[in-house]
Amino acid sequence: MTAFFNRYFEPYYLIEPEHISVQTGAGASVNQLYLNICDEGEYCMIPGPYYGAFDLDVSVQTGVKIIEVFPHTLTDMTVDGNELERVYQKTKSEGKRITSILITNPDNPLGRCYSRKDLETYLIFASNHNLHIVFDEIYALSTYSHIVEKTDKSVFISALSLDYKKLIHPSLVHVIYGMSKDFALNGFRVGFIIDQFNENLRKALSRSSIFSYTSTITDRLLCNWFKDERWIDEYILENRQALADNYIRTTQYLKEHQINFIPGEAGLFFLIDIRSLLKKNFNEITHEDEKYIWHTLIDHGVYMAPSFVFHSKIPGFFRLTFAIPWEILEKGLDNIIETFANIQ
Repeated sequence: MTAFFNRYFEPYYLIEPEHISVQTGAGASVNQLYLNICDEGEYCMIPGPYYGAFDLDVSVQTGVKIIEVFPHTLTDMTVDGNELERVYQKTKSEGKRITSILITNPDNPLGRCYSRKDLETYLIFASNHNLHIVFDEIYALSTYSHIVEKTDKSVFISALSLDYKKLIHPSLVHVIYGMSKDFALNGFRVGFIIDQFNENLRKALSRSSIFSYTSTITDRLLCNWFKDERWIDEYILENRQALADNYIRTTQYLKEHQINFIPGEAGLFFLIDIRSLLKKNFNEITHEDEKYIWHTLIDHGVYMAPSFVFHSKIPGFFRLTFAIPWEILEKGLDNIIETFANIQ
């Protein structure tokens, strides 16, 4: 795995085997990390909208609570450092202690990536307040916008690729990755915590990892698999091309049916805006309306995650997963159109 991360994440500081801790999935990695870097009653800041399962990953067993912050819009990922500071100071004035911030890049549910400048904004903010900063990079290699737009390089920039020693005490920087998304191995439950400059934390993780071991069969399989760098290269290229092909077909379908969406760059999904489809029946859609629409879609054989499960401030958006065979996806899209035509 050391060779894999050094090959694909372009780390500024070379990753060594001892920098990597293995857990049973990225969710378990978040949980194990927070058991070790935060104390009960402390707060973790998470930019929203965010992956709803973080509510469990961060808080179960730890007693750590979450503070939401919205430093960018749904359509523009540019991070507003002033908004981060405003929420931090407000929280502090309420007697609450924020000790960490958790960033997902590429973002879930937006399916977009932060720029180098935005990553630096997060790092500088964390440094100013001595916060642990955690980067969940589980969709790192599922970028496709460079293929769609015919450019040379993926838009994803790993936090590991930054000279982050110049921006923050390096012991505060933690990166998480897993096999569930880029390699479609959800059920194998394999995740990684990368810590390059916090030896005490690595020792703590090595002790708590006994409660989150991967199986020996999984261990052997992945060891053999990742030795074959040529196959890994080919797989990643093929996966990105398949994502790009389906993204193009899906967005063409949405345009033909006048469904607005927020363009994606990475991951298996992007947000569609259903408000224009509901003008006849809903003047101002609410999160309660989303719940009704969500259950109605399920009754018609389609599952799309509504924005409220991602703690979005703005209702009317659903996360559309497009990384499935086109025949199935097209049928689902047809069902969506038919369902909205009959929603009351």
